[in-house]
Amino acid sequence: MATRIIVAAIAIPLLLLLIFLAPLWAFAILAGTISAGAALELLGCVDSTMPRRFRVYAAISGFLTSLFWGFEKTQAFSSLPMYLLCLIMFAELMLSFRKQEQISFETLLQVLFAGAVMPLLLSWLVRIGQRENFSVYLLLPFVAAFSSDSGGYFAGMYLGKRKVFPHLSPNKTLAGCLGGFGGAVLMMLLYGFVLSFFNFEINYIYLIIYGLLGSLACQLGDLAFSAIKRQYGIKDYGKLIPGHGGMLDRFDSMHFTAPMIGTLALLLPAIA
Repeated sequence: MATRIIVAAIAIPLLLLLIFLAPLWAFAILAGTISAGAALELLGCVDSTMPRRFRVYAAISGFLTSLFWGFEKTQAFSSLPMYLLCLIMFAELMLSFRKQEQISFETLLQVLFAGAVMPLLLSWLVRIGQRENFSVYLLLPFVAAFSSDSGGYFAGMYLGKRKVFPHLSPNKTLAGCLGGFGGAVLMMLLYGFVLSFFNFEINYIYLIIYGLLGSLACQLGDLAFSAIKRQYGIKDYGKLIPGHGGMLDRFDSMHFTAPMIGTLALLLPAIA
């Protein structure tokens, strides 16, 4: 627990500095690095015998998908890495018929999921910044995810009795789920209140919706990647971040939260 707190105390200020002081392309590099690391971790866990080049394909695709969204001239080509990954993997599949060891369709889908689907979802971290005052919007998915996790953690610790997914996530309780919703809504409103002092116009009703749906997406994302762990007998995806596991362990829920908040920001802009 102490290690988790120390790492968070270091990482959160660095993240805030990057969001509010660095250009969007710098944040795109970070998102691309997270996508690449997550792809490598996932494929290394679900199939340790997979050819290393497949993991490299997925990592490169993941990195470039987010990176292309960071530059105005390359945004139109943001789908190109995923398309090329599909071409390469199907070419590998066809060529494998000339060898004794053929590539299974399951392996192909694993690579495409790690190198195309996951990066596409996480690229919303960058896509949400394609607007004026992009920094205040870039922080929204993190506010939703981290406050949902924190609210769920403390509510579950002190009030949690009834298990909701005992075979999938043994520590998740009904109180924890409700605490996640409450924590996300509370922090969204607090975030809007702080921004109002900087001459931003805030729609608090929309922020409540952000909190509710953002927490829902966060919890579903956490459960989805927990299901993959259970299916393959994985405890953690990696050990890169002390006290938190791997890159994917820390940012698993963000794959669902970022697209949800990004879509809501387009349909119901709460900050102007």
